[in-house]
Amino acid sequence: MKIHTSKETKKIDALAIKETEETGFTLMQSAAEFSLDALVSEFNNVEEVLVFCAKGKNSGDGFLLASYAKEFGLSSVIVMCNPTKELKGVSKKAFNEAKSNGVKIININSLSKLRISRKAVLVDALIGTGLKGDLRKNIKEAILSLNRLGDRYPVMSLDIPSGVCSDTGFANEPSVIADITCTFVAQKRGCFTSEGKALSGEVLYSDLDIPKKIFSKVSCTSHLINMEDHLHKIILRDQNSHKGAFGHTFVVGGNKGYGGAAILAAKAAAFSGAGLIGLGTRPEHLEASLLSCPEVMTVGVDSGQDLEEYLEKPSVIAIGPGLGQTAWSEQMLQRVFWEANKRKISVVMDADALNLLTKLKLSAKLPKNLIMTPHPGEASRLLGKSIDEIESNRFEAVSLIQKKFNCVVVLKGSGSLVCYRKGGKQEIGICEAGNPGMASGGMGDILTGIIAGFLAQGLSLIEAAELGVDIHAKAADLKSLDTGEAGLLASDVLEELRQLLKYE
Repeated sequence: MKIHTSKETKKIDALAIKETEETGFTLMQSAAEFSLDALVSEFNNVEEVLVFCAKGKNSGDGFLLASYAKEFGLSSVIVMCNPTKELKGVSKKAFNEAKSNGVKIININSLSKLRISRKAVLVDALIGTGLKGDLRKNIKEAILSLNRLGDRYPVMSLDIPSGVCSDTGFANEPSVIADITCTFVAQKRGCFTSEGKALSGEVLYSDLDIPKKIFSKVSCTSHLINMEDHLHKIILRDQNSHKGAFGHTFVVGGNKGYGGAAILAAKAAAFSGAGLIGLGTRPEHLEASLLSCPEVMTVGVDSGQDLEEYLEKPSVIAIGPGLGQTAWSEQMLQRVFWEANKRKISVVMDADALNLLTKLKLSAKLPKNLIMTPHPGEASRLLGKSIDEIESNRFEAVSLIQKKFNCVVVLKGSGSLVCYRKGGKQEIGICEAGNPGMASGGMGDILTGIIAGFLAQGLSLIEAAELGVDIHAKAADLKSLDTGEAGLLASDVLEELRQLLKYE
């Protein structure tokens, strides 16, 4: 599923009007019909619809939705936050249709006097993808009014919650908090990452029956990740197999006091199906590792020289979980880089391996086959930007890291992004799975181990990163159905991972 920017969406919209029998108004009608279908199916006891509108095309969709809702038998009210004399073009035509159908129209200043049914649904048709710069005062006030009512009534946004940037997911203050977002023509990037993911609620999509050939004419570099694209390469195994056929992953990490992180990563590599798993860690963590997962070949290392012999056989090295930033940590990282470059093997870097990279200025020595998995804090250090800057445009941040280090990059967070170069251009995969319960210690270590385990089994850097990110998030979603989100542990995810890897 391709995910588009607002500019790309406008191009698709324009081509549909130019090359088919569609007009701007007929597309608006289709959007309103889809929205009404979604509204009555998702809120099956709805009796009244309050549609908050301004003056743009997003409001045009809202005017027609209000009109069709009235024809359907619902009480229908349009709440205007702009003077109706400002309406133009298809939006004005849509407004006039709603007015002629007897839809009640009020100014937002009269909202407090309106008696609202207990079975009402609020519809946000204020700005959608038309957001440019800061919010105008009247839009801010309308959003605040809508959100106050949203404490008592469900909210549905059209295209994207007003206040959210459709390209980045960055949310202005205030932004509409939606339970459902009906999006049209193309899926919007801002619905799937950063604050926009949470504010959009459930996203329902319609291409409004625009022919696929129209979409193919507009270049797009973002897509939703689907683990089904690569999963069969892991679960379909040759009967005549042995452990050597599924690779050898070696995890390096677990400094004093941080042994659990490295143990989790190694255990995740085992649960992901790698044939052999090794762990190089501080000697004091040997017993804990054996008790946690005796299948992992754990060795105690006190220096880079101690580590050297254990790096001669693995096909994949993961470094970073619990690594720390001591002299021991630096030796581990430098030894891994040296061996990976000599043998041209794949490396997954996470956590303090990324922080040390910046601190020691080792970019020139980076392995050629590399996946980086920073969270926003680590990304901020890699780019020399603040965390707020990273989160305000996650697409730009992951793109810059990929260009700077010429590797596959996973920017973790709400709506994790996977960025890589393919066919001479950058591509960004977006993970729509995952939940707030994953915001706990060890989740990133599990992901590192899963990706490394998939690499060992022969997946490419891109395949391993995308499959790892998606299956990790979906395993966490499955587990949260049993445990809830609060208190969800990284180790809980492993059992669900194994369930998702079962052959069906």
